[in-house]
Amino acid sequence: MQRTNPMLGIGLMTIAMLANASKDGIAKFLISSYSPVTVAFVQFIATSLILLPFVIQTSGIRSLVPDYIFPQVLRSIFLTLASGFFYWSLNFIHVADATAMVFVSPLIVTTFSPFLLGEPIGFRRTIAVIIGFIGVLIILQPTLEGDRTGYFIALAAGTFIAAYFIANRKLSSAAPILTSTFYSSWISIVLLAPVACFFWTPPAADDIWFLFGFTIFATLGQVFQIGAFSLAAASIIAPFIYTQIIWATIIGYMFFSAFPDNWSWIGIAIVVATGVYIAVREINLERD
Repeated sequence: MQRTNPMLGIGLMTIAMLANASKDGIAKFLISSYSPVTVAFVQFIATSLILLPFVIQTSGIRSLVPDYIFPQVLRSIFLTLASGFFYWSLNFIHVADATAMVFVSPLIVTTFSPFLLGEPIGFRRTIAVIIGFIGVLIILQPTLEGDRTGYFIALAAGTFIAAYFIANRKLSSAAPILTSTFYSSWISIVLLAPVACFFWTPPAADDIWFLFGFTIFATLGQVFQIGAFSLAAASIIAPFIYTQIIWATIIGYMFFSAFPDNWSWIGIAIVVATGVYIAVREINLERD
């Protein structure tokens, strides 16, 4: 019987979101000297190397090569583009704002699930999606005054994350979660390698520790998140994913003196509320 510990699961998810926000905070610093391709490439290499021994131990060497290669490659393309666009957006906007825009992904998944997954969304979730997109518009600012480039880039990242989530559902029975994560990482390395040759910048000696911290936090975020879902029901764990926005705001304020304005807070609150509602409702419907 699988061991359950909801409080520990919630704690691990909260720590995972802190690790993710810390990773993004370091990326915000690195992106001023390195290309988004370089930052994403380093992240995928670190994740692959750390997950490799665990995958071999749990599933064997044969599992290192996926059975359904084309769908796995397509999923990795979505993940690669999502990571690249997110790190690119950090050139223009704060970590908290970029994180909030990426969290539009559950709304996009819900919108397209009837067409791509054959899952009807129903009246309540339709209303939630509409309200959620209103929240996105509020974050973007109704007048669109000023340079909104970073917000649209982060929105593109959220769109590709949504495509990645949909691909995950399609491939949910193809491999265990840990193995699927490893597939996405090493295939993304292969996809990025030709591009990284043109955008690669050798790390400066002063940045080695930042890159090391970046890879550690990226890996811890993955490991703790997987651990959280193994200890408690998804309906309990999923809402705490949105604590990443809180951590991102704290990190942005502490290290970059950045704080979302009032309009952004209203939009973030709407996106978070609708995202939590959709997550919990979908999980309850699956359980029923």
